[in-house]
Amino acid sequence: MADMTHTRLELCNMIRMEAEHTEDTGFPLEVFPQTVQSVILDMARYENYKTEFIATAMISAVSAALGGTYRIRIKGEWQSNAALYIILVGRPGLGKTPPLEAAYRPIRKHDYALFKAYESELEAWKAAGENGKKPVLRRTVVSDFTPESLLLTHNNNPRSVVILVDEIMGMFNSANRYTNGQLIEQLLTAWSGGALDVTRVGNTVPVHIEQPCINIVGTTQTKRVHELLTKGFEENGLLDRILFVLPKSREVSKWTDWDDGGEDRASLAAARWEQILGKVLALDYNTGEEERISHVLSMDREAKEYFFSWWNRKVERINRIEDDAEVDSREMKHPAQVARLALLMQVLRYASGESHLQSVDMVSVKAAVRLNGYFEDSYRRIRSFVAEDMCEEPPKVLLSLLPDTFDTKTAIATGREQQNVSERTVMNYLKELCRSRLLRKAKAGHYEKIRYDKSGKSNENDNEPPTRNCNG
Repeated sequence: MADMTHTRLELCNMIRMEAEHTEDTGFPLEVFPQTVQSVILDMARYENYKTEFIATAMISAVSAALGGTYRIRIKGEWQSNAALYIILVGRPGLGKTPPLEAAYRPIRKHDYALFKAYESELEAWKAAGENGKKPVLRRTVVSDFTPESLLLTHNNNPRSVVILVDEIMGMFNSANRYTNGQLIEQLLTAWSGGALDVTRVGNTVPVHIEQPCINIVGTTQTKRVHELLTKGFEENGLLDRILFVLPKSREVSKWTDWDDGGEDRASLAAARWEQILGKVLALDYNTGEEERISHVLSMDREAKEYFFSWWNRKVERINRIEDDAEVDSREMKHPAQVARLALLMQVLRYASGESHLQSVDMVSVKAAVRLNGYFEDSYRRIRSFVAEDMCEEPPKVLLSLLPDTFDTKTAIATGREQQNVSERTVMNYLKELCRSRLLRKAKAGHYEKIRYDKSGKSNENDNEPPTRNCNG
C-alpha cells in the first residue's frame, strides 16, 4: 500500500513539474524525496516562492537542524559535517526572504521553545538563591553578532549555529570592523573542520569548540553581489566555500487566488515541512548530548565507487594542468561540498520516510552531484554578469573584436590594428578578461569565450571548469 501511495505521489509530482515548467529553472527538483517535492511544489504554487529559493533554503534548514549529530566519511579518516554557506541572489522583489523564513520557521519555533525553557530554568535558579550552575540560553539562529558572541552562542549550543541574515552583504562588509578579520578567519576554519577558541571577556578560561558546525544562509541583490569579489573574499578562499542560487528567470510571479483551496494547501505544506524537519531535529548524538560523539555514515560500495569515479575524472584533467595558477581553487572544494549535500539528501530522505540512516547510498550521491552542478552553474552566471561591472571597457572591446576561439597571435594583431595598443597591453587585457570570467584559456596560447546556452549552462561544463587567469 505504501509503495502504491509513493508511486501515485511520484506521478503527481512529475505531472505538476511538467505543467509548471519546473525544468525551465534548471534546478534538479526531481532529486528530492517525493514528499519534499510535493511540499516545494505547493509552496511555489500557493505562496509564489521561487522553486530554487525554497528548495535550497530547505537544504540549509536540514543542515542547521542536523548539526553535528551526523557526519559523513569522505575518504579514509577524512570526515565532515554537513555545514553549508549559501547565498540566494536575485533582483529586488524577486522573493528571496519569504521562502528562507518559511524553511527556517520550524527551527525558529524550536529556538523559541528553548527560550521558554531557559526562562523557567532561570526563574528556578533565582528562587534557589542562585545556587548551582546558572542556566544558559541555547539557540540555533543568530543574525546580529560579534565574532566572540557567535562562538559563545555555539558553545552554549554545540549541536549547531546558523548565521541567517536577510541582506548578507552588510554582514560581510562589517567583517572589516573586526581585528585582523577575526570573523572571516573563524568562518574559514569552521568550514574546514578546524577547532575554534575564544577567550571570554572577564574570564581567563577560553571557550574551545572542537568540532564547530556553523551554517550561513542569506540573501543579496544582483547589484550587490559583486562586492564579494572586491572585499578580498576571493583571495582568502571564502568565496570558494559559498554555494550560490541565481534563478534563470527574473520575473516575479503574479498573485493568483487559487480556487482549489490555496490557503489550506499552503498551510498543509508548511505543516508537512515542520513534521519532516522535526524528525531531523529529533536526531541525537551517538552516546548522548554530553559526550557529543557524532554518528559517522560511510558511503555504501556502489555510492563510493560513483563518487570516486566522478572526482577522479576531474583529478585526471587537473593533473594535466602545468601552471599552478590555472588550477581552480573553487573546484578543489567540490568533494567536500558534494559529500555534505549527499549526507543531507540521505537525512532528508530518511526524514521523509523514503530511506534509512545506515549509510549514504547511490541515490543521495547522484543527487548531490546534480545539486552541486546547479550551484556551480549559478556561480558561473553570476561571474558572467559581474564581469560586465568589474571588467574595464577596453578589454571588453578587444573581446568583441575577436572570434569565439583564438590564439595569442590573433589577439595581439587585433589589438594592434583595431585599438592601437601594444603587445603587453593586449596580454594584460587577456588576463583581465580571464579574471572576470569572460574568457578562458583552452590550452597554452589558445583562448575561448565563455558563453551560456538557454538552459543557463556555460561552455565551462563540469569537466572543463573555469581557470583563474591566463598567462601567455
